[in-house]
Amino acid sequence: MSDQATIKVSFSFYPADVRALNACVAGLCRAGLPVRGGTVVRALLHFTSVNEMFAHAVLLAKAYEKNAGPRETDYVAGHPTVDLPPDLVKKLDGVVTELAAKEIPANRAFVVRAVLRAAPETETLAPAVRKYLKAFPPRPRGWAARKARPSRKP
Repeated sequence: MSDQATIKVSFSFYPADVRALNACVAGLCRAGLPVRGGTVVRALLHFTSVNEMFAHAVLLAKAYEKNAGPRETDYVAGHPTVDLPPDLVKKLDGVVTELAAKEIPANRAFVVRAVLRAAPETETLAPAVRKYLKAFPPRPRGWAARKARPSRKP
């Protein structure tokens, strides 16, 4: 994934989503995969099929229907921004369109929250993320990224 091939997408996360993401990151770190939250989100979206995303979103929508009041009892806890390749954005948008056809109100964040809350346990997740990282190694960040850029001297 090159910088030009990614799209910055922000998601609104509730405390349950933040806890789920933190649990994934902590479990993967314990498994020897030091990853960041954005990498976990990209990996989950990469290896979760469209049908699975749709199913997780439907289950979350059904759980929300059972609530007499608002969807969530807490306020939004964070707005993580993740660099996604266009094919993953297209995949998310396809699921949102499919949900709309079934009259289930959803957006990209809703689908991501559903996938994240249904994330597999670390024993299952770690091998998939390891395979993902092999196919899509993390880009350099910070000082290493600045050193890797060609200089723009006139």
